Amino acid sequence: MKFSINKSEFHQAIQNIIGVIPVKTTVPILSNILLDLQDNKLTLTGTDLEVSISTQIDVRGETDGAVAIPAKVLNDIVRELPDIPLELTSDEDCKVSINTEKGFYKLSGDAKEDFPKTSIEDTSSSFVMQSDRFKYMINKTLFAVSTDELRTTLMGVYLKVLENQLRLVATDGHRLVKIEYEDSFSSDFQGEAIIPTKALNLLLKNLQSAEQINVKVSDDHLVFELEKTVIYSKCIEGQFPNYERVIPVDNDKKLTVNRELISQSVRRVAIFSNSITHQIRLSFGDNMVNIQSEDIEFGGAAKESVEADYTSEAMEIGYNATYLLDILRHLDTDEVVFQIKDPTSAATVCPTEQKENENLLMLLMPIRLNED
Repeated sequence: MKFSINKSEFHQAIQNIIGVIPVKTTVPILSNILLDLQDNKLTLTGTDLEVSISTQIDVRGETDGAVAIPAKVLNDIVRELPDIPLELTSDEDCKVSINTEKGFYKLSGDAKEDFPKTSIEDTSSSFVMQSDRFKYMINKTLFAVSTDELRTTLMGVYLKVLENQLRLVATDGHRLVKIEYEDSFSSDFQGEAIIPTKALNLLLKNLQSAEQINVKVSDDHLVFELEKTVIYSKCIEGQFPNYERVIPVDNDKKLTVNRELISQSVRRVAIFSNSITHQIRLSFGDNMVNIQSEDIEFGGAAKESVEADYTSEAMEIGYNATYLLDILRHLDTDEVVFQIKDPTSAATVCPTEQKENENLLMLLMPIRLNED
């Protein structure tokens, strides 16, 4: 195999797929990126056996062929090169050479035959939508996914496709995000799946390169097709929790507050909260919310007040400051609405105005306040 390409193009292609390469693995070949050259098209492929990604770029090809190259070494050397053309060559023994005007670099690869092949079943079930819309919805939900390996069904984003509606849901048990988009989009699929975060993070890196995304859905996997990139992912097995059951419908107290002002106050007050619980106390009063924290162990304390639109009975609720800030950061409106029932029930947080064809809801569980 032999081809030439500019460093920046090659490095970008490597960056788009390197996120799938496992940091530690008992299968050495999974640490490689497969380069496959046909005419002037170079396909780069990476996999961890659960998620796979292939992307295609244009090169100046001389000799077709394929070789699997250690991903870390390849990425490191290409990243450090200046933005100049490079020439990559491999021989029959999978010895790889990279030549530039700056120098010569040599490394050992593996044969294409040793690289795992992704078996994708043909399926007629799919839907097509605008890439920027799908990217927006992923960004709104991904932060709330659980990292608890004992609750595997929460370690992904729940996808549900209904007639003219796409829904994504994520929760870690402390917070929940549900976003629905209603519009007519091309779909012959109605159903559900749980998508691993690794696949979604890879998708986010590649969505900007395509106007539309075609999602093919099978019983146990999904395939995301972009213009030059294909991502394959196994679905997370199991039943996603009944999230509708935990979304309150009787929160009768409403507080409207400037999102940036309350975010700034929470960030400052949280500096003085307990480093483990990150607990802050929100006191809702007449058109005011007081935010305070105390770290008894180190003797620190802080209190701030923010004007708000609130006329219901006074109430004190404890929240994890980190979780609250995550929710506020992922809302777009200048003001946000908290709907509350009591200090022991979940609060819903929503934008003051929903975008067209969209319904976005975030939920935050309280934490028990320390006794005075």
